[in-house]
Amino acid sequence: MKVNQIYSLLNDINAQMFGEDAVDVHDLSGIISMGDTIVGNAGNTDLFIGKLVDRIGKTVIRTLDLELDFPALYMDSFQFGAILQKITVNPFASISSSEYTVGDNNFTPTLLDIHKPEVMVRYFKSADTWKFQVTIPDDLLFTAFTSETAMSQFIDAIINSMTDSMTIAINNMSRTAVNNFMAEKILANNGVINLLAGYNGIAPTPITASTAMSDKEFLRYAVNEIRKYIKYMSQPSVLYNVGDGQGNGVVRATARDNMHVMMLTSFVAGVESYLQSDTFHDELLGMPLYNEVAYWQGNKGASASNDFDTTSTIKVTPSSQAGAQTPQDVEQSGIICLLADRQSIAVGLDKRRSGSFYNSIDAYTNISSTALIQYINDLTENGLVFVVEDTTP
Repeated sequence: MKVNQIYSLLNDINAQMFGEDAVDVHDLSGIISMGDTIVGNAGNTDLFIGKLVDRIGKTVIRTLDLELDFPALYMDSFQFGAILQKITVNPFASISSSEYTVGDNNFTPTLLDIHKPEVMVRYFKSADTWKFQVTIPDDLLFTAFTSETAMSQFIDAIINSMTDSMTIAINNMSRTAVNNFMAEKILANNGVINLLAGYNGIAPTPITASTAMSDKEFLRYAVNEIRKYIKYMSQPSVLYNVGDGQGNGVVRATARDNMHVMMLTSFVAGVESYLQSDTFHDELLGMPLYNEVAYWQGNKGASASNDFDTTSTIKVTPSSQAGAQTPQDVEQSGIICLLADRQSIAVGLDKRRSGSFYNSIDAYTNISSTALIQYINDLTENGLVFVVEDTTP
């Protein structure tokens, strides 16, 4: 084992920590153990005889501890059948009442006329599937462990990693379903609110998107606008959905308790840091289907990671463009919030299965985990996308 003598470095560190010396560079090269992928003989023998091979004294099994990021999407999941059917009975149009025209000379009673309800039916019939698989041999791993317990812990870690992999896949596909819904709204030019343009229209001094997340007045304006639209969406209206695809508006109302509220971390952090608003916490963050999203599509930018421009951006070819001769892409930055009806983004069919098969001839076991999940976007349901986007070149 390699042992570093660091008494001199330690004395320097103490002097700086105690305030005796000014802060200067600490040369830590070779001091902190950074880990190797393979252990060789060089430097891994005892320090006295120099021939006894060092042993592994402790093994740490490292796995992820993950949960579903969007559990509220799992609302309409079912196990049997293959198609999700949604039926909407539209509000009725009023007609004249003949009750008060009975005395007119030209009155003609109509007792058996037919009035059909206006019904809209939509079918969701596609699903996505993927599988994870791993092979665990009976005997080939024994030489790497010193006990049955240690080997069992390693195998348990493999199984846990498969579970984590499934959770990651479900989370990422759920996030993708959210991104696609926003892209469809942007493509349809329906329900996209540019908060920066609205603020600059009334502000004494216009600001830019690059400074918006640290501007108190803008953040206050943005929170108030989102609060207002939550109440607007609770009233029956055709304004906040794309319609039935035939040019007809669909009357929808989204109650507070049935509304997804997804906010970007950069926006939430800005409000909490610069406003510390109790109203923000109580009315928005406390909503039943609230989710905070660190990023919509990714967090690694060309020049920096986790910057606002990167985390607030989506670049999507929307699902509705399948089969189009010239598919339209949607690229939008500055997305800070999504309000959406619970029925607008959901999971339909949900089938997950784990299995194993033992090959007794070659002495190994194949373990697999498979998912078949139907992610749904319904553009006849209400949704609003709030963006912070500069409108001037």
